[in-house]
Amino acid sequence: MAKWRNLNGIPHNITQSFFGTERFYSCGYMGDWLLHAARKLNLTNASLNVLEASFEPAELNLYPLVLHAKNLKTIIDKELLANGFDTDFITEAHINFQFLNPNIYWVGIYCFPYLIDKTGRRYEPGRIIAEGLEPYFDPFDEKNIYPAGVKKPD
Repeated sequence: MAKWRNLNGIPHNITQSFFGTERFYSCGYMGDWLLHAARKLNLTNASLNVLEASFEPAELNLYPLVLHAKNLKTIIDKELLANGFDTDFITEAHINFQFLNPNIYWVGIYCFPYLIDKTGRRYEPGRIIAEGLEPYFDPFDEKNIYPAGVKKPD
């Protein structure tokens, strides 16, 4: 029998996974990549469509961010199967980001993840705070995006 209650934790799990220490690429963690790119673009808000592994605005679709965002759909699928649901049960999965005023709080990112299932039910844990803690690097520099040994996709 399907376990509805267990689905409440999935938005939190995918957010924590995306910003976890296992997601390091070249110069920093995903929090660093996202935060430095947002600061450089002067963004206050952004969004990640988890099912499509794409960011809004599109300028954030940097190779390291998209590479790690693609794994989040797998987490959702595994959780759904483990709880008795089909992998197409979730129809929408997003993480909305709010970047705080850099004069007050330079490293903080407010994350608001949510999922919506086939029945229209919304799974939303509330605000999650993530941080970017590595020293500044240019997230748009090709040397950082494709360091030695990493082939640029065609």
